[in-house]
Amino acid sequence: MRLLRPHPPPAPAPQAESGAPAPAPAAPAASSPAAAADELNAASGDAGTIAADLLVRAKPPNGDALLFQLSLWCPADGRIRLRASKLDFDFLEALVERDGSFVVELVRTHEVVRGHLSDISVLDAHGRPTGPPFLVYLALLVGEAKHGAVPQQGPYRSAPPAPGTPAGARAIAAKDPITGLQTELTIGPDGNPLSKRVFDAPGTEALRLDYGRFEHFHQLTRATKLRLTVPGDASEYTVRLRTLDALPAIGEERMHFTPSPGSHEITLDEFLTRLRE
Repeated sequence: MRLLRPHPPPAPAPQAESGAPAPAPAAPAASSPAAAADELNAASGDAGTIAADLLVRAKPPNGDALLFQLSLWCPADGRIRLRASKLDFDFLEALVERDGSFVVELVRTHEVVRGHLSDISVLDAHGRPTGPPFLVYLALLVGEAKHGAVPQQGPYRSAPPAPGTPAGARAIAAKDPITGLQTELTIGPDGNPLSKRVFDAPGTEALRLDYGRFEHFHQLTRATKLRLTVPGDASEYTVRLRTLDALPAIGEERMHFTPSPGSHEITLDEFLTRLRE
C-alpha cells in the first residue's frame, strides 16, 4: 500500500476507529535523500497537536501476552498526557514533560513514581528485559504519530537499506530531533516507509520499527501497525494505532495531572515490576 501523492491532498473523510484504508497511487522515486524526505513528509501530513489511542501487545518468550491500551494527549509544546489500562483494567495516569521527566500514578494502588524517560532501559546491565520499549521510546512513538516516519530535521544522507528489505528499497539517515539519536529510514519501492532503525551509538542498533498497514486519519497518513524489535530482547512488541486526531489545541484541564491525595511513592524498579506483572 502506498502513500498519497502530496498533490492533491486527500479529501477529508469520516474517521473510523482504525482509520480509513489508504489508496495506492503510483509515486515517483525521489532523486536525493532530501527529496525523498520532502516527498514522504508531504504525503504523510503533519500535526503539531494530537490525541491518539494505541493498543500495545507485549509477549515475553516464555510467558503470556500483556495488552495495554494507551490514550495520549500531546500538545505542540512537547508534553504528553497519558492514560493507560492493562488487560482492560484502569492502570495508570501520567504526565511527561517536554524534557522527558515524568510523574506516574498507578490508579488502583495509588503508588506514584517520578523520574525521567532516560532512566528507563529496555535491558539491564546483564541483558535482561526491564522497561518495555514502548515506554522507553514513548516520545519517539508520539513523534511518529504527529509527524510520520521521517525525522523532522536534516541534513539527510543516503544509507544502506535495513536487512531483510526487498530489492529496490532505499534508505535515508538523519539525527532524530526528538530523541537525539541517529536513525535510518528504509523506504520501499512503492514509496512507503518499511522500517526505521534507531542507533544509540555508531553501528549499535537500539531499536527497529517495522511499519505496516498505512491508513488515513483525515489529512494524516500513518502506519497503523508497528513491530518493535530490540536487539537482545526476545519479547515481541506490537503497537497498533487505533485512532488519531489532529487538534487545534488541548486545554490545560486535560493536561493537568496531580497524584491522588494519600498516594505514596515507589521506586522506578518497583514501577517496572508492576508493568510486567
